[in-house]
Amino acid sequence: MSFHGFLQGFPGPTLAFSLCESVTRVLSADSPHDEELGRAAKTQDKRASYQAFLPRTPAAVMTKSDPWTASKPRSTKIMWYTAAVCAAVFLACQLYVPSLLRANSRPAEVTQHRTHGLDDPELVWNTVPHSSYNETLEWVPCYTRKLCARLMVPLDYAKSDDQKAGIALIKVPSKHDPRHKDYKGPILFNPGGPGNSGVSAVETLGESLQKLLGDDYDMVGFDPRGVSRTIPQVNVFHDRAEGAAWRLREATDPLPNVTEDGVSRLWARSQVYGELAKQNTMGTSPYVSTALVARDMLSIMRAHGFDKLQYWGFSYGTVLGATYAAMFPNNVEKIIVDGVVDSYDYYAGRWSNNLLDTDKGYHMFMQSCVDAGPDICPLYEPTVARVHTRITDIFTSLQRRPLPVHSDAANPHGYGLVDYRTARLALFYFLYGPYARGGQSHPAMRVAHALAAAERGDGAPLSAFDASRELPLHCECPVPGQPAPPPAVDTPDTMAAIICADAAGQRLNDTVQDLEAHFHAMLETSEFAPAWPFGAWCSAWDIKPAERFSGAFVGNTSFPILLIGNTADPVTPLAHAHTMSKGYNGSVVLTQNSAGHCTLAATSLCTAKAIREYFREGKLPENGTVCEIEDSIFPTGKENVKMLSNEDQAIMAAWSDLSSRFEVPRLGMM
Repeated sequence: MSFHGFLQGFPGPTLAFSLCESVTRVLSADSPHDEELGRAAKTQDKRASYQAFLPRTPAAVMTKSDPWTASKPRSTKIMWYTAAVCAAVFLACQLYVPSLLRANSRPAEVTQHRTHGLDDPELVWNTVPHSSYNETLEWVPCYTRKLCARLMVPLDYAKSDDQKAGIALIKVPSKHDPRHKDYKGPILFNPGGPGNSGVSAVETLGESLQKLLGDDYDMVGFDPRGVSRTIPQVNVFHDRAEGAAWRLREATDPLPNVTEDGVSRLWARSQVYGELAKQNTMGTSPYVSTALVARDMLSIMRAHGFDKLQYWGFSYGTVLGATYAAMFPNNVEKIIVDGVVDSYDYYAGRWSNNLLDTDKGYHMFMQSCVDAGPDICPLYEPTVARVHTRITDIFTSLQRRPLPVHSDAANPHGYGLVDYRTARLALFYFLYGPYARGGQSHPAMRVAHALAAAERGDGAPLSAFDASRELPLHCECPVPGQPAPPPAVDTPDTMAAIICADAAGQRLNDTVQDLEAHFHAMLETSEFAPAWPFGAWCSAWDIKPAERFSGAFVGNTSFPILLIGNTADPVTPLAHAHTMSKGYNGSVVLTQNSAGHCTLAATSLCTAKAIREYFREGKLPENGTVCEIEDSIFPTGKENVKMLSNEDQAIMAAWSDLSSRFEVPRLGMM
């Protein structure tokens, strides 16, 4: 952004108020490090620079001594001085800025703001400065009270002078300057997927994470290779509309093992998709493997001035964490893997043992319905077996006779069909996050009401669970003479690219018969096996990754890893945490006694304290520790009310806030 763009973005009175407020904070602050976002900003085109009147400046941007690095005593003189400065700034902004804008008007920049609006936060990524991976990161303000950067790393670390990937980074900064003795460095987060955006996660959760873990850390999110704002993206299709059309057709296919042609249709689609990927992504998809992202995480830490990783990874993020720990065991400061995937099964491309505890969570839902009674649960029957029969009958009815859904004034495009696929996936997805978190309404009530309505012949409530209705059926095409819109944030093709890069051809050439045998075996594990199609995705993905981790998941890490699993996680069974723990000396498994995927699917003071103590004090829970939760699946009126200390109240409030904002990862789900 040029200086003109800076002025264009802040009308006179607003600029006056902003600068005046900043000056007031500077002059009245006891320490320049007390404010969260007191960092200097640089213009994004590197042609001009300005230093905002904010309380502190990061080492990355400071080039000479800062006159405000010493503490300022409060005094009447300072207050008068502040008032004078504010008055001068206000008059300057009222009189000088408008004339400056008129004198230096640039139509292209004005068009950009008029076309996309100042409220489009994604525009920042068009001009975020590129920082080399062997240099200090250059951060710029973005979103709301966040900082963003782009770290350029080798596309292939074996060819360090070749092409680069630009890793998108975001952080909620520590209250301390990086040179301060109490600064604890960055904690990196990965929200799973694979293919979920770490930038989006920290943009939403950053302040909540900092409340839980401490404001002496930076909370740092990054988009892994191929994902969202990181460049280059992986796009199998030429534009979003073409990809959405493909996925809409895919969403009309029956689930595997439900119809005679279900598996063969899935196999056939995988052949087409793999061929399209080979045609359109050879410049990107070989460079998105988990091993390369693990190297990127070490580069991110080193760009912050640290040589050891602090990390909290969820779902697929546990594969990333385990891979990093195996590749760089001497570069581990603190690693939490939460909702642990069996990395051996994952790297083999099988996806065969994820549903070991799914039916356990389903049973908890049905038992909660029985316990809640007919006034609360619309699917109530006096026993779990009868609730199960009732739901199964609804599935069977929808399989035979799908329900029409009509549009209305409130939802003019809400028409369509509700069938077995819709209902089965709705219940499966519900098991990922079955609790009311942070004061939210109970999702169990919503899914139970939707199934009961379908039982009565009303498919409208169930249709709201159909994710395909939200696919983008429009193309954001560039307009001649105007700046291009920011890149699309959603990159659904990256999931298959990462999964298949890590499988590295081991599922290539699987036949329809191979897949039929696979799904038949999965049905022996869970009745939700038809909702888990991932064993087929890589049967035609013939793209070799630039690097793939092929070693064992073992390591004498420089600090022990903490692994956490839920007792009834629908897609990462607790047994996986114990399997992966065996390879890492000194690691500990913490159990959360709950359904749902990952710890943040429920509220647990015990879990929250364990995570906080691990990061802040390096304290591991005792092996065998089981944390209870404070939530119920259905409202019972008997929720526990505990007398908590002030410290525990603060931790509980932080966890509740974080949990309510957390989007539970849908492992393997686009």
